[in-house]
Amino acid sequence: MSGNTNCSVYIGNLDERVTDRVLYDILIQAGRVVDLHIPKDKESEKPKGFAFAEYETEEIADYAVRLFSGLVTLYNRTLKFAISARDRAITNGSTSITPTSNSSQRSRQYPAPLNNSDLHSEARKRY
Repeated sequence: MSGNTNCSVYIGNLDERVTDRVLYDILIQAGRVVDLHIPKDKESEKPKGFAFAEYETEEIADYAVRLFSGLVTLYNRTLKFAISARDRAITNGSTSITPTSNSSQRSRQYPAPLNNSDLHSEARKRY
């Protein structure tokens, strides 16, 4: 991952059968994916069950999390989406995964959440 702060999205609850291509084809619907990484176990070479996708901008990453959260199911598993905790820690000036209480947190402006009719309208625009 090239490490653009707050542009990385954590994708969790991945089945080991999910391929880079399948995941990419889903993620690209939110915007340009700069990098996609599905970590594998060193010994078994099987996927660890999560991935990281880096988007072109922070706004696209935020949009992807809102768009996909609770809506994407592959192999009977609903995927989990969040801005990567690693990026939040870097932004806060900390190297730990969880920010400390005295670290300065950058406030974000989140657009209004999309409802189901907005999602369907957005999907129709893309096709």
